[in-house]
Amino acid sequence: MDRFPRHLSAITVVLLALCASTGLSPGDSDRLPGRTPVLLITVDTLRADHLGCYGYGRVRTPAIDSLAAQGTRFEDDLAQVPITLPSHTSLLTGTYPMYNGEHDFTSPSLPSRVGLLAESFQRHGYDTAAFVSSFVLDSSWGLNRGFQTYDDHFDPHQFEISNPGNIERHAGETVGHLLAWLADRKQGVTTARPFFIWLHLYDPHRPYNPPEPFHAEYASHLYDGEIAYTDSQLQRLFDALRASRLYDQTLIVLAADHGESLGEHGEDEHSFFVYNATLHVPLIFKPPRGMASSHAVRRLVGNIDVAPTILDLVHMEDPLSRQFQGTSRAPEILGRDAAGEHPIYSETYYPRVSFRWSELRSISTDRFKYIQAPHPELYDLVKDPHELHNLYGERNPTSAALREQLIGIERRFKSFNTHDAKAGSPLSPETVEKLKSLGYLAYSAPVQSESSGSLPDPKDRVKVYKLLLRAYALASAGRSEESNRTLDAVAAQEPNLHLVSFLRAENFVRLGRLGDAERSYLASLKLFPTFDQAIMGLAHLYMQEGEDAKAKPWLELDVRLNPHNFIAYYALGLVARGEKNTEEACRYFQKAVEEKPEFAFSQQELGITLVELKRYSEALDPLSRAEKLGLDNLRLDNSFGGALANAGRLQEAVGYYQKALKLAPDDPPLRLNLALAYLKMGDKQIAEREFDSACRLSPSLCEPYRQLFKKSSAQ
Repeated sequence: MDRFPRHLSAITVVLLALCASTGLSPGDSDRLPGRTPVLLITVDTLRADHLGCYGYGRVRTPAIDSLAAQGTRFEDDLAQVPITLPSHTSLLTGTYPMYNGEHDFTSPSLPSRVGLLAESFQRHGYDTAAFVSSFVLDSSWGLNRGFQTYDDHFDPHQFEISNPGNIERHAGETVGHLLAWLADRKQGVTTARPFFIWLHLYDPHRPYNPPEPFHAEYASHLYDGEIAYTDSQLQRLFDALRASRLYDQTLIVLAADHGESLGEHGEDEHSFFVYNATLHVPLIFKPPRGMASSHAVRRLVGNIDVAPTILDLVHMEDPLSRQFQGTSRAPEILGRDAAGEHPIYSETYYPRVSFRWSELRSISTDRFKYIQAPHPELYDLVKDPHELHNLYGERNPTSAALREQLIGIERRFKSFNTHDAKAGSPLSPETVEKLKSLGYLAYSAPVQSESSGSLPDPKDRVKVYKLLLRAYALASAGRSEESNRTLDAVAAQEPNLHLVSFLRAENFVRLGRLGDAERSYLASLKLFPTFDQAIMGLAHLYMQEGEDAKAKPWLELDVRLNPHNFIAYYALGLVARGEKNTEEACRYFQKAVEEKPEFAFSQQELGITLVELKRYSEALDPLSRAEKLGLDNLRLDNSFGGALANAGRLQEAVGYYQKALKLAPDDPPLRLNLALAYLKMGDKQIAEREFDSACRLSPSLCEPYRQLFKKSSAQ
């Protein structure tokens, strides 16, 4: 299917103009009202050329099309990175990756020196709220700064990571959360304050599985079905804003973090290449009613321009503007003369960081695009919008000029950042598993000193990459033997790729072949001795086999390499408890909680350990947090009851013991604890009845307490 060309035919231009001919003439107004409400919408994995307002006829997108008809549609907007997290970082900070340090999933959290758009709005008295639809934008990455509300809660059971429903949510749910926030705000006292809201919708991302009726209607092209479903939920949002009389007064911005290759250049999804199939995204600004005309802008822009443009449109003077590396596009939106051409830089370090293949960096102008790679590329985007005919030549003056511009951008902004994009930061196993279930092979490769020119060109490794994705997909479908055969084909072409042995080990674990799994983990670690996920996989394997002593040194190594790995601290706590070292277990569980407060099981085990140490008042907080995070089990309720009883809160303790007994009515310690609580409360009759029940279940357990209950009965 054809992409939307950069320069529309005259017929297409006339048709689109007829569809979007309402509004004021350019220049009727050059100011937005003071303290204008702002709604920023980012739709994940949305190609511009799959929307009706960009000339596509196979999907109905009336909500987005109407937004474009009421505002400014930028025809040529490019993302800076074809990966969700770093692309959103550039969009929300107005900075390039070499400055903000966010290149891919393995980059560290956003440094505090890099400001965010929400912080500006918060400083200027706005209510700020974000509603995100995928774990890849979880608050742990650092994009939550400046948001008073950051709604990124997907499922309280953090460990249930095999189900993608735990790590993403459909547009309907996320829009529902936003509407609930607006309703609560309407009932409060802050309605006089303007808002800045960021809404992120994830549905067009793989797997493509839109709900009915979109699944049936778009059965032959489900990606478009996801877009149509997303549009329907945006219509729901816009209707609610109109009903609240907010739509006309709000600046609404619709953007996307990246597109989707859909098979172009041999890539099915995104992140691997920097062709426009994954970089060309929609960008629409709908100002408040009457503030600007509806029109299209054909000048090349980038997502890096979004933040400067928003602040310029709402006339907000803020320190954040000093860091901007993009350009305000307010003049084009307000109908004034546009600025001159600004080349747009884009990159992907994913091949280098994850597979030890070369990164790809590109620079685009209104006409040409240059890609810096071991085998460089140059495309005339007017004549060749699909980037099929490489014009690169070492003596080509256009190639040389664009290469110098690319190097100039990198030199200009890289000096502000000390993070090395060549070396990934270890991810927690939980994070890796969640990213894997979203279709990403998010692993770090060994740090390498080679220049990009000496590394393989991703163009020459795309078939190997697709085999790796195929192996993972087979494993996810429970076809581990087939997955291993596919990995054999990868190994024949890439014998030193550490991921092959690691993925084999994961398959062997699923097959119950633990000896083979151990050997494969060790083979992966021989190629990459500090590979965090292989270290944790091996440690978990030993713990599965009851060999905690073997697991412990690997876990200790892991926390030295990755001091923020809360899963490793949690596992070390379990090992210490098995060694009867309760104090050490408590320290490890405390560290796990510090690193990841929302990991419910660390909170639970910390609370239980504090009860074992008779530090009852300290135990109440982590036990309460575990419960609020969604845990409900016998150990939690029993320990909570014990902590409350020893803190003198006997009635509450009885409630937890009774709740636990519904789960295990024949548990002797529970019956005994309940009897002791009633005895302390002075309810001797119930106490004796529960004590008798406990004694029938376990006479030996009750023996030390017989005199206590006899003495009570005699009184």
